[in-house]
Amino acid sequence: MKFSDFGFKKFLNDALEKIGFVSPTKIQEKVIPLLKKHKSVIAQSHTGTGKTHSFLLPILNNIDYESKKTQFVIVTPTRELARQIYKNVKELLEFNSESSVALFVGGDDFEKQAIALKNKQPLIVVGTPTRLKNLYEQNALQITTAKNVVIDECDMIFDLGFIDELDFILSKMNENVSISLFSATISNGLKPFLSKYLSKAIFIESTEKKPSNKNIEHVLVWTKNKENKDVLKIIVDSINPYIAMIFVNKKDQIKEIISWLNEFGIKNVGELHGDLDARVRTNMQKRIQNMEFKWIVASDVASRGMDIDGVSHIISIDLPKELEYYVHRSGRTGRNNYTGQSYILFNSNNQHQIDTLKSMGFTFTNKKLVQNDLVEITQKSKKKVINKNNPANIEEQKIISKYKAKSIKPGYKKKRKAEIDKIKKDIRRKHIKESIAKIKKAKYKKRREDLFDN
Repeated sequence: MKFSDFGFKKFLNDALEKIGFVSPTKIQEKVIPLLKKHKSVIAQSHTGTGKTHSFLLPILNNIDYESKKTQFVIVTPTRELARQIYKNVKELLEFNSESSVALFVGGDDFEKQAIALKNKQPLIVVGTPTRLKNLYEQNALQITTAKNVVIDECDMIFDLGFIDELDFILSKMNENVSISLFSATISNGLKPFLSKYLSKAIFIESTEKKPSNKNIEHVLVWTKNKENKDVLKIIVDSINPYIAMIFVNKKDQIKEIISWLNEFGIKNVGELHGDLDARVRTNMQKRIQNMEFKWIVASDVASRGMDIDGVSHIISIDLPKELEYYVHRSGRTGRNNYTGQSYILFNSNNQHQIDTLKSMGFTFTNKKLVQNDLVEITQKSKKKVINKNNPANIEEQKIISKYKAKSIKPGYKKKRKAEIDKIKKDIRRKHIKESIAKIKKAKYKKRREDLFDN
């Protein structure tokens, strides 16, 4: 199947041709026809499977571009993801001169945005929950006219505590609005929200049941008593990434990791986390998208939904408390049918988390440190399990022990085998006789019942 088979308007087909998109992904094949027919969907699929374009293409195709009112609202958990989707929308609308799209996120000038909205309402709105709510409360943004609302990475909106703001935004929409939700993971905590706003939505999920992309190799690095800095140095020396992302749980670890990389001789390092000033974050994101950095250190704010081209390696210094975030961390690599590796620094302290990931369907390659090298740990072949209660095995072990105690003589193996075969043959005969006796007894019992018990 090709994108041209969906019957999109010319401006979209022209944009797709320029971008180089030819064939849809599995999730796109399922979602696009439904949204094109104005249905509501809940779509769950791995990161890197094309979820963003699965909702952008059909809804941008359906918009009435002669209208002066807002028709499409996209809500995202982070500024980074909002900016990325805004960029995707602009790319798809390159050949549509009648379109208008606006980005509303925290850190940008609120007053400037409010004044611009007094003059003109955009057809398409991309933003974060709090900024959208505040603009509405100031009577600047008129979202009640929207015909389509998409919530991207809804799980993270819930995790970050923005569900009330999202609830406020959706409560202001008209009754006929089509609401759709997209995420790589959907937690149980979202069920009340889904029941309230998406009870009639069609649920779509990827066919792959495992939580991880099959193109990603997950590697456990057994650290033993080594310091994280020393382990990271060995990993850095053993890989040659196109782009590598290093994840930490705490923002104050980022500067420390950057200083380690500087000591390793890596001077140009990108960083992405919530403590960066809004302008610095925006500039950093642009530089990352322009591939100015081979190494990037990030907190989990960067792991949700962001599409950074060329990430070949992920390194988790520690595992996130919410293990769903590991799905998103590792999902930065292995995208668009490329392969990738995700390394985890592993010790006895996070064994329970690894066990949980395994129960979720993750499989791991195990490596250990040997003289400053990473060496794969191969599983030793399992010994043959002997059923000690089996009579044949009991007798067999007796014969083996008998010959084991004696000095080796010519033909001993042949004699030992002959004795073992005789024992097994006698046991089989005995078993057959017992079975025949049981059958005869059962037949006799049934015959007696037929004759006397009626």
